[in-house]
Amino acid sequence: MLAGGDYETYSEAGYHFVAGKWKPQKKGAKSGLEVVGGWGYSRHPTTVVLVFVYDLKDGRGKRRWVPGDPNPADIFEHIARGGLFEAYNSFFEWCIWNNVCCRLYGWPALPLQQVRDVMAKASAFTIPGGLALVADALETDARKDDAGTRVMRKVTKPKSPTQKDARQQYTRAEDPELFEILDSYCADDVRAEDAVSLACPDLSPLETEVFLLDQKINARGVYVDVDGVHNCIEIIKLAEAKYNAEVRAITGGAIETADKVPALKKWLASQGVHTSTVTKDWVEAYLGDSGFNDSTPEVRRVLEIRQILGSKSVQKTFALALRYDADGRVRGLFKFCGAGRTWRFAGVGPQPQNLPGDGPPVAQCAGCDAYRAAYLWFCPQCFSLAAKPDAEWCSDAAEQCLATIATRDLVAVETLWGDPLTAVAGCLRSLFTAAPGHELISSDYSAIEAVVLAVIAGEEWRLEIFQTHGKIYEACQARITGEPLADILAYKERTGNHHPDRKKFGKIPELASGYGGGLKAWHNFGADKYMGDSEITANIRKWRKDSPNICKFWYGIEELAIAAVDNPGQRFTYRTKYAEVAYEMVGDVLYCHLPSGRPIPYHSPEISHGFFKGRATKTLSYLGLVKKNWVRIETWGGGLTENIVQALARDILVNALLALEAAGYPIVLHVHDEAIAEVPRGLGSIEHFEAVGSVMPRWAKGWPIVMRGGWRGHRFRKE
Repeated sequence: MLAGGDYETYSEAGYHFVAGKWKPQKKGAKSGLEVVGGWGYSRHPTTVVLVFVYDLKDGRGKRRWVPGDPNPADIFEHIARGGLFEAYNSFFEWCIWNNVCCRLYGWPALPLQQVRDVMAKASAFTIPGGLALVADALETDARKDDAGTRVMRKVTKPKSPTQKDARQQYTRAEDPELFEILDSYCADDVRAEDAVSLACPDLSPLETEVFLLDQKINARGVYVDVDGVHNCIEIIKLAEAKYNAEVRAITGGAIETADKVPALKKWLASQGVHTSTVTKDWVEAYLGDSGFNDSTPEVRRVLEIRQILGSKSVQKTFALALRYDADGRVRGLFKFCGAGRTWRFAGVGPQPQNLPGDGPPVAQCAGCDAYRAAYLWFCPQCFSLAAKPDAEWCSDAAEQCLATIATRDLVAVETLWGDPLTAVAGCLRSLFTAAPGHELISSDYSAIEAVVLAVIAGEEWRLEIFQTHGKIYEACQARITGEPLADILAYKERTGNHHPDRKKFGKIPELASGYGGGLKAWHNFGADKYMGDSEITANIRKWRKDSPNICKFWYGIEELAIAAVDNPGQRFTYRTKYAEVAYEMVGDVLYCHLPSGRPIPYHSPEISHGFFKGRATKTLSYLGLVKKNWVRIETWGGGLTENIVQALARDILVNALLALEAAGYPIVLHVHDEAIAEVPRGLGSIEHFEAVGSVMPRWAKGWPIVMRGGWRGHRFRKE
């Protein structure tokens, strides 16, 4: 067991005082910490420690420290000797130690390399979530105390004053009973963390390296265009004010703002439109369906405004505004093993791994190369009427759009770019930038999931594609449509743009079908915008006919997983020419052993029996996390395949992140298959960056996976 501890703190970070009450600055947030993140919380001038409970595991038990006590010299000596410090969500504890305790109480620094995380161990054991949820899932003896939780939430945030009590903060001197409960709660947290740590396997030496790199990236942060963030927010506010005023005018005040769902449904009913939902999909279908042409112009306009203001992605601008530090950097953006069984990283706060890839439809001037909204028939810059064919949203378009947004003129944004919120959404990626005097340098693995799937399933024709030109979307398009691949590739060479049918017959089939996806999966990737269900079904059959080994893999590993559950202690292996995957039941956990050497755990697996079309069936299920609930999840070969492929793709990426960091490319962002570093201007090269990232780990030697298509520049972009 490692030495460890836990803080309880007070802060006004993430709150504002409105109408005599303290409220989180983000609508729906439960705490200020959720609003500003651990780094921003620890940097706020009001943040102080209320109590620190720690245990050095030296036989002396838990010790309590509060401000005013002599500083805890014993834990300082432990750290000075190179001892490790373990905590739950350790990045927060590290931030508090270094940004609060060092500044206010004169503590020595806690090196990031000496920190370990109980939550990281739990997440790697596929039990992510809050401490209480993890303790419940593992059925440890130490659980969270509800009464203590209520007190903690009461004293750690600012108090709204009342007539009887005008104070805005509880204090240890005035409220000793509350703080006695808080101290006990903090000690119970340390006890719970110890129990969880004992119940979870330690990270391997390699994964410990990955975890420490993750913490380093979180502490380093990434620079943001602060002016651009606030310019975008101003346009959002202007758009909301303008369009909501229009909604009020159209509805006679019946709808105050377009996000008031009950009022909107009631008003629609008064207009003869009866619906139980006004979701984005429903509104889009209503406005796009010719069967609704008899609706009134008022109804259509209100729904158009609802559609315009319904963009969730633009809320990331507010998250950025609340999280950047005085040096212009946003920190703590990633969560180690945050995506469950695959161990992929999850995004935190603005979530840079989930940014829109496109902006509004655009045209590009053939004379001066300026971009503009596609509906503008002339160039506002040089007034040329000539436009380049098949223009697409890109980093140059985003740069020009941000220049318009910088005027904070809503009319100008609407005139030049159309829907203002779509324009802002298209610029979100570009708000992440390099610091002054630096550049971002990036590259990614093209179609890495498709490559890994082809390798583990042994689909030879696909591997040949990746070993040569790598154009899997175009190859898929050629097989489905019968159009010669050479003609499809020639189109890109001739025009500089992808073939118009590439997404319909190439990208969507590849993204939707690899894990056994049917009609619903194709719809989720937007196939219904291009074809009807009968055509989608026919194309699904074509895809599966062309990929027999992948289909065989789905069913094969499902049989092995079920066999492993039915035969505890035995190992069942699926082998191809290039890799092997094995399943084994150990105790109450089903392990999938990956070629990378690490396992995917499935907790408490069960086999249920049934009948389908007169045949006996077996269905595999396990306990997992769904929307913060520990529940039983059914799976099958396609789902197991997805876990394997995404897990291996993650392992390849982290191998590159470690290598790039060691080669002098400080990583600031990463997005599933892409690594982004920040380097002094002129240092390094795309070629060297890609060469380092293309060296596969020993277990993937010979797999046709390379980094290519890299870029360098000031703003983050999608190529």
